[in-house]
Amino acid sequence: MATLAIDINDASLVVAREGEVLAREPGYALVEDGRIITGTEALRQARVKPRQVSSRYWANLSVNSNTAGVEGVDSASELAHAQLKTLWTQVADKTHDVVLIVPNYYTREQLGVLLGLTQEIGIQVSGMLSSAAAVSARPYPGRQLVHLDVGLHRVSVTPLEQSDSVVALQEVGLEDTGLTSVMDLWAQRFSELFILATRFDPLHQADTEQLIYDYLPDWLQSIQDKDVCEFELEHYQDIHRIEVRREQLLAAASGFYRALVQLVAQVRQGGAGLVVQVSHHLGSLPGLMTELQRLDDAFVLGLGSDATVMGALAMPAVESKSGQVKLLKRVSWREQAQGQAMADKNVFQDSEKTLDVGSSHVVYRGIAYPVGTEGLSIGRTKDKERHSIVLEGDHSGVSGSHCELVLRDGEIKLIDHSRHGTFVNEKRVPAETTLHPADVIRIGSPGEELRVISLGKDYGS
Repeated sequence: MATLAIDINDASLVVAREGEVLAREPGYALVEDGRIITGTEALRQARVKPRQVSSRYWANLSVNSNTAGVEGVDSASELAHAQLKTLWTQVADKTHDVVLIVPNYYTREQLGVLLGLTQEIGIQVSGMLSSAAAVSARPYPGRQLVHLDVGLHRVSVTPLEQSDSVVALQEVGLEDTGLTSVMDLWAQRFSELFILATRFDPLHQADTEQLIYDYLPDWLQSIQDKDVCEFELEHYQDIHRIEVRREQLLAAASGFYRALVQLVAQVRQGGAGLVVQVSHHLGSLPGLMTELQRLDDAFVLGLGSDATVMGALAMPAVESKSGQVKLLKRVSWREQAQGQAMADKNVFQDSEKTLDVGSSHVVYRGIAYPVGTEGLSIGRTKDKERHSIVLEGDHSGVSGSHCELVLRDGEIKLIDHSRHGTFVNEKRVPAETTLHPADVIRIGSPGEELRVISLGKDYGS
């Protein structure tokens, strides 16, 4: 029997099976005319009908009265029940064993409420799995592994114990600091920019305020890798346009980003090097990954949008015993240790030539490749004479031998051989340039990205 995974994260609840996402919607609920409407439809009414929309019921999951956060409904569990039932109706085959992936901050009482909801709906739950454990595929010997995640109203960092298996330890979080809070900061900043440029205040009226929040995800994606973008809002047939610099938005979120960096630093053990697994919800925010790279001796790993459910589905089936559903915080590794994985790709053959400090490796698709004096070729074809990184995906704008990295005088040099150019931190570089830790190399369009990191020679030993 195939396993079905349900990720209980109010930033995006996801139902998946056999590598396929069956349903997805944000944790919003609208109460209107005695009906409960959940997901995107509720989200698009959140600013127009604020007294009728709630987004806190998953974070505050409870059967107690006055926990729903909205008029017309008593408890948070009623809204959670409505959304879970809506998601379940989108699953055609109801005969699956179900694994619930739960937030690392949920209490025993909240887990009990969640199981009660699944029983009422008729969902056969075989087990519950910590979200931090679900996304952790491989160990990183000699380094401390942590998972950084976010919901609508909470940011969480979970340390992970590494042995023959991975164990999710005690989560540390910030309440009332989540995606909604940083989106509020950006909505306010966009409003200020519209007022300065056009004297139009989009937050003055509910309908244009809602438009700001509707457009925010696309606007933020547009400015992710651009210095300047133009945005517009239409109101009563008037089109208001503004030009926004990337640093203006980053400045608005600086306090939020600092709080996240401090939260990670809070769980750090001594002077150990870090590997920070960053959820897609956070990794997609402009500038955050760069900010996290400022942590001393840290490798920041951005996870895919469905890493949690796909990680859960890749594990052996979870079986309940005697009708008891247990929360699993300890699971087996699904992949080899990072050091061994790299050794299997023959990238450690000349590792003694890499630097002990400064820039030493370039990371491509989760694998760290050391840069030595012999050079490392990058492109769409393999160099038969030396180590190579063969780029995957779309090869538009990628040459066969696009560029090379070489260690020279204690520094990594990028030498461009391409027709279409190589970009570092989204700026086209000359024929030869020096690289530094946290630099991001982009090759092609939209292209493939590689990140320069600093690892000591004993990394993964």
